[in-house]
Amino acid sequence: MTSKNEVKLAYWLAAVFLVVGVLSYTAFSAKPPEEPVRMVLTASTGKVVFDHSNHTYGYGLDCSTCHHHPMDADEIISCGACHDLPEDGNAPQACLDCHDPEDFDLEMVPKRADAFHYQCAGCHEQNGAGPMTNDCSLCHIN
Repeated sequence: MTSKNEVKLAYWLAAVFLVVGVLSYTAFSAKPPEEPVRMVLTASTGKVVFDHSNHTYGYGLDCSTCHHHPMDADEIISCGACHDLPEDGNAPQACLDCHDPEDFDLEMVPKRADAFHYQCAGCHEQNGAGPMTNDCSLCHIN
């Protein structure tokens, strides 16, 4: 039979280990990445999961490969900033930040879905990698 002191010591050690474990977990947790690992792009035909980390580190692509406008900007803007065209027929403000409204042709700006299809499918076909068929379910999930 164990004495009461041994039981108290066991409980006390268990409590100390629990506290040390929780503190270690929170103090030394992994830092979040500066850029997303995976992104979920929402489309009317279903969500598209984009593995950002695999494309940048796995294939060695730099940011300007996909984020092509504006080329000399310090910040990378989302595709929707320019490619979500407003219903009122005016150019998005993100476009007007670089382009003169008088010289800007809104008809030349592809819709977001068209821009993604051109960018993604074009790169896949050019490099002979990734989904390249007309089977939407290869990229779009529900």
